[in-house]
Amino acid sequence: MFSFPGLSVQTVGWTMAALLAMVLAGCSPRADAHQASADVVAELSGPSDPGFARALAPRPLVFPQDHGPHPEFATEWWYYTGNLQDPEGQDYGYQLTFFRTALAPQDPDRPSRWATTQVYMAHFALTSAPAGRHVAFDRFSRGAAGLAGAQGVPTFQVWLEDWQVQQVGPGRYRLQAREPTAEGLMALDLDLRETRPPVLHGDRGLSQKGPEPGNASYYYSLVNLETTGVLTFAGEAVSVQGLSWMDHEFGTSALSGDAVGWDWFSAQLDNGMVLMFGRIRNADGSSQPHFEGTLLYPDGRQVRLAPEDFELRALGSWTSPQTGIVYPQGWQVRFPAHGLELRIEPIVADQEMRVSFVYYEGATRIWGTFQGAPVRGRGFVELTGYGGRRSAR
Repeated sequence: MFSFPGLSVQTVGWTMAALLAMVLAGCSPRADAHQASADVVAELSGPSDPGFARALAPRPLVFPQDHGPHPEFATEWWYYTGNLQDPEGQDYGYQLTFFRTALAPQDPDRPSRWATTQVYMAHFALTSAPAGRHVAFDRFSRGAAGLAGAQGVPTFQVWLEDWQVQQVGPGRYRLQAREPTAEGLMALDLDLRETRPPVLHGDRGLSQKGPEPGNASYYYSLVNLETTGVLTFAGEAVSVQGLSWMDHEFGTSALSGDAVGWDWFSAQLDNGMVLMFGRIRNADGSSQPHFEGTLLYPDGRQVRLAPEDFELRALGSWTSPQTGIVYPQGWQVRFPAHGLELRIEPIVADQEMRVSFVYYEGATRIWGTFQGAPVRGRGFVELTGYGGRRSAR
């Protein structure tokens, strides 16, 4: 996910800082606190605390250590999405994302087990095509007293209360989250297995977000994660299988120029091709030139994608009945140099994330052609910045 995930490093950091007083007091965020998300792009124009580390050059990434946290950077997230099917072939989607934000470059010397400079937030969402519905939830906690945290060794783990990802063996992970609701339990319990090496985006994992030195993040993905388990939607459990995608990104940076939001896509095709691409949108509708995507061929060959390497066109729009925000919906994308043309459609129209800040994160179906041969696949789309001040709840 581009700088989520799920929203950018800066979006998450600024929103969470605005909510900090309530989080550290142990209170739930109230509707008026959600105004923190009203105009994040304007807030992200300012400089970051110089005490934090910056992503200035490629660095070796070693696993499982680098699956874990990097507290020297301001913000970090672990983003899991999946496209799953039940035994009848009906589609489901999920998102489980954890965000870490540092409130200061160094921890003060305080003896309390509750003392911390780390705040965690998590988003959990399920989409059921049979039900034609999407549900989303969020949580906040301090990174202390066992409430929330992350580790890389001896095995990787990230958690916020009972929402968690645990490494259960070499290249194997278990995802668990549950949320009781008035209509019944919403939950997932999934096993994920790596089938390909980590994909390092940009320059060996250094993903540039703007022209300024250090306006970048370290960004890699685990793709084609074979997935099995159980989703529970409104109290009804269903066995599922399919593919998941994991993004891990950490850095300290800010949006540049007159950026207003971004469109981000992942795609996993049935011929073994994998894509991550997108665009950072300016106020005049143009795209910024700094974002780089990735195309992974079935044989493992990796190609960096610049904005000029693809042509993305929205085919329609959808208006949220809850927020009034108008999002593009349905896309055609062409990669002329690679002979690839795709059509992308959401499995359910309403996959708007109405949590602490409002954005769109949705499971998609994909079909098209690669060098004249038909291809199909599934993926995810993330859309931010379409609501302006209406993005606040």
